[in-house]
Amino acid sequence: MMKKSKIFYIVMAIIIAVTTLSGLCNHGRSISRILFCDKNDTYMDFYNSIMYENEPYENKVIYPPLANIFYYAVSEFIPREDFSKGSFAVRSSQMGRFVGGMYIAFSYLLFVYAIIKLKKGKTEELILLTLLLAFSTPFIYQLERGNIIFLTCSFLMLYLYGYNSENTIKKHLAFICLSIAAAFKIYPAIFGLLLLKEKRWKDAGICILYGVSIFILPIVFLGGFSKFPLFIHNIINASSELGTLHTKRLQLSISNFFNTIAYYTKIEEISYISSTVTMVVLFTGLLIILFSDFKEKWKTPAVACSLMISIPSFSFIYAMIFIAIPLILFLDEEDTKNNKLFLTLFLLMLLPLPVRFSGYVESIALFIMMAILWFEGLTSIWKKAINIKRNKNIMTLGEDNA
Repeated sequence: MMKKSKIFYIVMAIIIAVTTLSGLCNHGRSISRILFCDKNDTYMDFYNSIMYENEPYENKVIYPPLANIFYYAVSEFIPREDFSKGSFAVRSSQMGRFVGGMYIAFSYLLFVYAIIKLKKGKTEELILLTLLLAFSTPFIYQLERGNIIFLTCSFLMLYLYGYNSENTIKKHLAFICLSIAAAFKIYPAIFGLLLLKEKRWKDAGICILYGVSIFILPIVFLGGFSKFPLFIHNIINASSELGTLHTKRLQLSISNFFNTIAYYTKIEEISYISSTVTMVVLFTGLLIILFSDFKEKWKTPAVACSLMISIPSFSFIYAMIFIAIPLILFLDEEDTKNNKLFLTLFLLMLLPLPVRFSGYVESIALFIMMAILWFEGLTSIWKKAINIKRNKNIMTLGEDNA
């Protein structure tokens, strides 16, 4: 029987080739279906973000302080005569293009390095996997946007590589990588629960110390701690506004799923239950991360990544790049009877299909995988609880007999 990794590589390569050839035949239309709908807005997640300098929160920015410090530093490379003309002028300028190109190059180099560290296998396989992921739907979409989520994913991968290391320096660097990831996008902090799951209380405390410091202290350079309430206010407002949009295929969140159904069925009541379902999924997901006993090690990170993708109300297609993390772990583990099902779901979440279903397919595949993982996780917690109760009863009987 062919190994799951070979099946993944072959199917991805074939679909990428088909999409590429289709794009050649129809002048790029097959590929443009994967990209952001506004053809004039390419890379603008990056260029818009560098325009706020040291006053991001006055402009309703929702990025944490460290991300804004990064963009502020980048903005200092732009000549003032170009900067004063706005973000589109910066994108068209020589230095703007140079800085943008260097950012993309650095992002991919860090991603390659992270894969080399996290993934087992020969160099040729690692290069192949990197290329295939680079041409997958979420990675193409995030490239077109120029979003900082790419760096976030790479730092998160480096955390998983080193957080269990016996080398103290490597382990602390892993904690710092997680802190940086959380200081870029907040929700990667959920991976800190792995330390609590393993009852590594001292390491968890150290990781929290790193995380709080790297997350909060950079705001000193953005107007001081008095700006923190404004930052929180911006996040709440953005979540409320973007969470009410159905946006058809652009988002992967649970709230958008219900809002889209309500939009097409004209039954507004459906959208009202989205908040309740989101909270239930979040709460049970956290329980699964902390207390479940999956036989396959990739499943706990898969639950964490699923929460990162589905819980934020403004989770766009590029958030699916986080699914590359459990995929890498999945490909490294031994084959099991459910391999084909999970392999199919991973492929559906990543394949750059040259059709108009981009966004819908990824969402459905994600929610199916989540349903399976949640069922298995909650079942394992239930069995563990029963065993604990049975053991207590046995001990009680033994004490009574004594």
